This record gives sequence, C-alpha cells and structure tokens, in this order.
Amino acid sequence: MRINLLCSDRHLPPQVLSTQKHEHWGGIDRGTLILVNHAITPTFSIGDFDSVSEEERQQLKHQLNIKPVKAEKDDTDLALGVEEAVHRGFTQIHIYGATGGRLDHFMGVMQILQKPKYIERNISIIVEDDQNEIKLLKQGTHKIQKSLHFPYVSFIPVTENVVLSLKGFKYNLNKQLLEKGSTLTLSNEVKEAVAEIILHDGQVLQMRSKDAS
Repeated sequence: MRINLLCSDRHLPPQVLSTQKHEHWGGIDRGTLILVNHAITPTFSIGDFDSVSEEERQQLKHQLNIKPVKAEKDDTDLALGVEEAVHRGFTQIHIYGATGGRLDHFMGVMQILQKPKYIERNISIIVEDDQNEIKLLKQGTHKIQKSLHFPYVSFIPVTENVVLSLKGFKYNLNKQLLEKGSTLTLSNEVKEAVAEIILHDGQVLQMRSKDAS
C-alpha cells in the first residue's frame, strides 16, 4: 500500500499534485497547507507547523483539526511522518518536497532511508523531485528499467565493504568491492531495456537523475 508524503513545494515533479491527487497523501508541516490548497485532504498531518503563519495554522485547525507536535522533539517532522505511515500499514512511501533546502535536513532524510527497522520490514522509501529519485538497496538482486526521464544512475555505498555487480549498464561490474567514500559508481547509465543490480554484500543508495533543463 502506497502513500505520498509532502514536505514542501520545492522541486516537485511536474503535475504531481494533480496526476496523483486521488492517491493517499500525508502532510508534513507546511506540506499539509499545500495539499489543502490543492483540494487534497491528507490521510494524516504531522508537524510543529512552525513554517506556516498563525492565520494558516488556524485555517488548518479548522479544516483538519491538526494537533501540532512540540517544536523541541527528538525526531524531525518527516521522520515522525514516515513512522506514522508505517504504523498505518503503508509499505511504499514516496517523499516529495524534501530536497533543495537545508543540507542538514536533506542528510536527515538520507538517515531515514537507512533506518534498520524499515529495511528489515521491507518498507520501500523513495525520495523524489524534478531531477532525482533516491532509494536504498539492500543485499540481493534488483532490476532497473531504462528511463529517458532519468538517464543517469549512481550507487553510493553506505555500509562497509559493499560488493556489487552490474549487468546491462554502460559500465558493468563483476563483484566489485566498494568502500565507503568511493565515487567509482557515480554517473552510470542503463543500456539494456532492463538491467540487473546484484548486491552480494552491503547496502547502497541508488540515485537516478537527470541534468537540469
């Protein structure tokens, strides 16, 4: 079961709020206001709502009966939103509006992707914007389709001593050892209609991307 989480309106894929209007959405802080303004009623809303004005906060309280969390908390609004989505039984979580702002916030998003309990439960979390799509791959065999929208694909090792094979790519690999900090597997391209990624050991962040238009 899939849900989309909206954090802001930064770098959204074109028309995502209209083409996916009837899917499940969760509002993360100001993302809640954006959803409401696009006539989307969120399945749930989470945040301290410090990024909206007092007038906007009252509007949301009236329309959705929001209950802001404390500003001083142990998790980010997005982390709380992902936890709520998992608690409600969603296993595919797409995150929008989480890039293009503060880098510490973005690194926090990357930490969520690597949370062990989500990996163990096979929760698929994908971060998307108008130029990129990011998700974590764990040990095993994965398929990837060629995409004109995202011509480039990179693999960032996030555990020690990743062993990676690639088939059907511009640059194939056979049981290549990747240490954390390696940039060997940046800016590859899928050449076959369907390519294969084999993680013999370890975990990587897969990043599909395109140049800015």
